[in-house]
Amino acid sequence: KKMNIWKQISELLSEQQSVVYLKVVQHKGSSPGKQGFEMLVSENGLLSGTIGGGRTEFQLVEEAKKMLANGETEGVLRKQVHRDKDADSSGMICSGEQWVVLIPLNFNQIELAKRFATADGGALTLSQNHIEYSELSASEQFSFNFNTHDDWIYVENINQKSYLYLIGGGHVGLAVAKICQDLDFVVTMFDDRAGLNTFEQNTYSDYKQIIDYQQIKTYICEGAHTYIVILTHNFRSDSDVLSALRNVHVHYLGVLGSSAKIKKMFADLETDGVSRTFLDAIDAPVGLSINCKTPAEIAISIAGKLISVRNSNL
Repeated sequence: KKMNIWKQISELLSEQQSVVYLKVVQHKGSSPGKQGFEMLVSENGLLSGTIGGGRTEFQLVEEAKKMLANGETEGVLRKQVHRDKDADSSGMICSGEQWVVLIPLNFNQIELAKRFATADGGALTLSQNHIEYSELSASEQFSFNFNTHDDWIYVENINQKSYLYLIGGGHVGLAVAKICQDLDFVVTMFDDRAGLNTFEQNTYSDYKQIIDYQQIKTYICEGAHTYIVILTHNFRSDSDVLSALRNVHVHYLGVLGSSAKIKKMFADLETDGVSRTFLDAIDAPVGLSINCKTPAEIAISIAGKLISVRNSNL
């Protein structure tokens, strides 16, 4: 996940391996690397993370290797223009631009790297020859103020976690957990059935628990970074969960099921006093419409929708 790169950096530095930390600090248009993308290049040739891939990444990785070979200690800022007719084109033709900083790190920065590796919030600040951790979060997810190549500052909220609650531990829930563990979601799974094989086989969730669905709200951490997908094993369980969550404040709430099932369930819930405003805000049927057949395909459609919703704020 996102902060693992700092764990890798701290481990490399503890082994006396110098690294170059690369960060996309700004992008425009269809740039392959988006603001916040990061990677490392180590002295022993290890590469981890990405700043967009392709030729643009290859060129900067080669520059990072030269910095390590030459023992350079000062960071550099590189602007890449991805238009084939531009004088300083990167060679890519996606019509975007990106600014990438390359910062050498050595054993002297090991304590700083450890702080980033274990941080649960706070801010990363970068400038020409400075990297800093702050426990106070910045007001924006990303900010980049540029005057010259020697006078700029980048600030990023770090480790701003997205919390995904999967309510239902069947085959689809297991498949969704498997995908979303690689998408920087903190995954929690709930079910109300003890001994369920797919629930017990689930090693992809950060947390899982057997609960009473009517008490579901007490287990949910509400907020702007919370996502809920309801995919229980029957109509009644879905309805019970939705009724219990009728006043929940989260970023995203989706329900798995056919259009006919959703229509019937929502009508019954409205009759029972659940507000139409709440029901209209639910994504149901959940997922992207890609003609899914199998649990794995359904999971991909759900993960695609979660990515779309989350990235719409970036």
